[in-house]
Amino acid sequence: MGTEEFEYNRSSWILPALNWSTVMKARARIEGGDEGVPTHVGDIALHSLSRQMFAWWLDARGSRVMPVAEDVQPKGLVELLPYIRLLHWNEDGDLVHRIFGSALVAASGIDLTGHSVFLVEDYPDRANDLARLKMIHDHPCGLLLHRDYVAPDGTVCSCEFINLPVSGGNDGANRIIGTIIPCEPIGEDKLKFNVTGEPVLRRAAFIDIGFGLPDAVTELSV
Repeated sequence: MGTEEFEYNRSSWILPALNWSTVMKARARIEGGDEGVPTHVGDIALHSLSRQMFAWWLDARGSRVMPVAEDVQPKGLVELLPYIRLLHWNEDGDLVHRIFGSALVAASGIDLTGHSVFLVEDYPDRANDLARLKMIHDHPCGLLLHRDYVAPDGTVCSCEFINLPVSGGNDGANRIIGTIIPCEPIGEDKLKFNVTGEPVLRRAAFIDIGFGLPDAVTELSV
């Protein structure tokens, strides 16, 4: 794959970002906070970090369908950056990481910046995963995923992904922005997930961002 693999070594500067209390306190730096941001997607209660990501996105888009690439600035996202992944669709139709947050690198042992989201080239649900991700722009909506990751020692870490659309800016490449966070509190010493294994999807729920949801999401929801 060409990814640079690490052991799960955590430098002192990244340890605070892996602390659960730090995660729970992380806030988007916007006016108005998270008032009006949904607490649930269907029957799934949103993690506070996902809600903060959603709050930033709603603030950044204003009255538009979605934010543009140039709206993605550190000022409002500084507390969320360790947990953010920013993806872009390249000219070959692949979805590639532009940003993979420092806490995600520490927890996974791999820096995915510059690499496809599809590290496993062929697995049973790949076509549906691709369709879910394309839907975010084809019919503007968000996507909430719960996935299980199994570490080399067998430890299972269930993670919540929120995925929200960003339109292409100067380079014309549409983007997806979101955060990744464990679904349940977990100690730093046990926080590890293997992103190179076959993804195990537990839940997939689409988020209405003001334009309704197409019928196709029924087949793609889990």
